[in-house]
Amino acid sequence: LITKEFREEHQEIAWNEVIGMRHVLVHGYYQIRDEIVWGTIQTDLFPLKDKIERLICK
Repeated sequence: LITKEFREEHQEIAWNEVIGMRHVLVHGYYQIRDEIVWGTIQTDLFPLKDKIERLICK
């Protein structure tokens, strides 16, 4: 669980988008469009991973 305080301290992460994607994948799986998920993986996943790794290393 990522606390609200942690999210507020680390606003360089697009937390609302991360949470929104998780919500769609878990609760709205019947409306998932493969091309949107694939596009997100291609453009957003690795930059997000890099930012999270930097937070972990602090």
